[in-house]
Amino acid sequence: MLSALSALLVFQLIGEVLARSLGLPIPGPVIGMILLFVTLLVRGGPGEELQTTSQNLLQHLSLLFVLAGTGIILETSVGRGRWCARAG
Repeated sequence: MLSALSALLVFQLIGEVLARSLGLPIPGPVIGMILLFVTLLVRGGPGEELQTTSQNLLQHLSLLFVLAGTGIILETSVGRGRWCARAG
């Protein structure tokens, strides 16, 4: 599991480095995901360990949205009075 998780993070890092060094308007994780997809196409699919690790991450993906949802709710309550610019 650790090697598969490391592989996912390495592809994300490679994508981030490419996006920043080339000044691409595409986020680094998206580039890393495309590179991972191409690599898996060439290899003939994911290995058992990568497949198991990915399934485990997808099962707990909703937990990652808790922090983002909390941030959005906090920002909307703070910025509720700032939605439109005041004239004058």
